[in-house]
Amino acid sequence: MQIDDMQAFLAGPLDPSLTERLAKDDQDLNRIVRPSLTYWQDAWNKLKKNKVAMLGLAIITLYLLLAIFAPMFARYDFAAQNAKAMNKWPSLEHIFGTDQAGRDLWVRNWMGARVSLFIGLVVVLINTAIGCLVGGMAGYFGGKVDMLVMRLIDVLYGIPMIILAILIRTVMDSGIFPLVLAMVALGWIGSARLVRGQVLQLKNQEFVMAARTLGVSGGKIILRHMIPNIGGILITNMTMAIPQAIFTEAFLSFIGIGIKSPNCSWGSLAQTAIQVYRMQPYQLLIPAFFICTTMLSLNMLGDGLRDALDPRMRGR
Repeated sequence: MQIDDMQAFLAGPLDPSLTERLAKDDQDLNRIVRPSLTYWQDAWNKLKKNKVAMLGLAIITLYLLLAIFAPMFARYDFAAQNAKAMNKWPSLEHIFGTDQAGRDLWVRNWMGARVSLFIGLVVVLINTAIGCLVGGMAGYFGGKVDMLVMRLIDVLYGIPMIILAILIRTVMDSGIFPLVLAMVALGWIGSARLVRGQVLQLKNQEFVMAARTLGVSGGKIILRHMIPNIGGILITNMTMAIPQAIFTEAFLSFIGIGIKSPNCSWGSLAQTAIQVYRMQPYQLLIPAFFICTTMLSLNMLGDGLRDALDPRMRGR
């Protein structure tokens, strides 16, 4: 309200135009300037403004689509050998060239992408699920449960993952399942520690105390009240963990305890190509390029998600 309007209001009877202006000013004050958005809508809007994160998301989406559809429409089967087309450089006939057995590397690289991305995603999902369960119980119940869980984690943390992978490989046949089992056996430790720390902060909050007063069981409180409240942190942690899982699979396949031919992954393709990389460097550079760009893209996306899902950044 302007000073002249205030003086006119105090001096005498109300002017109709003044009344309309006062009503309009009151409506302007009551109008919600910022649109009402949910937590996830606001996070998505902030993520879209992050060009680096969106570039990472676009690259990962492109790789996923090619991994799904490229082998379906390829001219060659990923395991078909051709003695007349061995070690051919990239051309229109073979976009990524061929390997020592004459197999088309275009379809083999995208079949390898299926395996690498699948293992990375499945391993992270299983590790997160186990970590939420174990870490949530340790943080919520505390006392002897927390002490027992943390001592178990300390013992497992000292076991080298590669030693465990070699032991599993000697007992079981090569394939995706033994590889996933080796990566899951110790991979949930980080998620468990993260969830435990977050639950320790949340268990004394009012909404948790209210649920406990109403007689809600500890398991339901962890699953329905605590885990959803740390969902943003978990999603960011998962996005950061997928590149590590992909790199671990590539490393294990590279040293010969992962995926075996004729099946393939990016790591096994690099392991096979190392034998001829001096004469045919493209066989090594192509899967190495996909491994590097996938890890870089997921890290860029993870950084963007970390900023977008941070409640302290809401409204900025």
